[in-house]
Amino acid sequence: MPKIVDHGERRAELAEAVWRLASREGLEALTVRRVAAEAGWSTGALVHYFSDKEELLLFAFETTADRVGRRMAAAAERLTDPLELVRACLLEGLPLDAERRAEVRVWFTFLGLALTRPRLARAQRDAYRLWRGKLAADLRSAQEQGRIAADVDCDGEAAALVALADGLAVQASFEPRAMPSERQVAIVDARLARFRGAPEPAKR
Repeated sequence: MPKIVDHGERRAELAEAVWRLASREGLEALTVRRVAAEAGWSTGALVHYFSDKEELLLFAFETTADRVGRRMAAAAERLTDPLELVRACLLEGLPLDAERRAEVRVWFTFLGLALTRPRLARAQRDAYRLWRGKLAADLRSAQEQGRIAADVDCDGEAAALVALADGLAVQASFEPRAMPSERQVAIVDARLARFRGAPEPAKR
């Protein structure tokens, strides 16, 4: 009887192997041969999933974005205050611990690659649109609940918050001593306090 292959499980294994390799050695290490070795597969088996380097890089990007997206989804399940959810979604994009520092390093490498790779650029645009859209929707929910003023431009504020998170991530990556985790969180909280009307204690 032929062996039944669970392709969902196989792709999950592959995603883990791609992430381990990319976070440990950088995107330049992502070749079909290296990923196959990391996953414990044959090179031939990997060809069924990726026809070229471009598809492998796109899968690596989707894997990185999915890691952050899953944590944001988990936050949405446990938080009821829309402004707390905005805060959680911003903090997930900051290099506050070893896992998120690795994700930020890989993410910014993708940004550089996307400048000359249309498919990767499209994936980046979609990811940023989703992030801005999620924040804007949460801000509108807060507006509907009377938690923030009715005249707040939720779309504009969402774009500004994503830009803030990106800027903090860049500074923290290059100047970790000047921008430690506590300061990153404090800056986000200070920005969100403009909506709340009073600052709240920083927490991670």
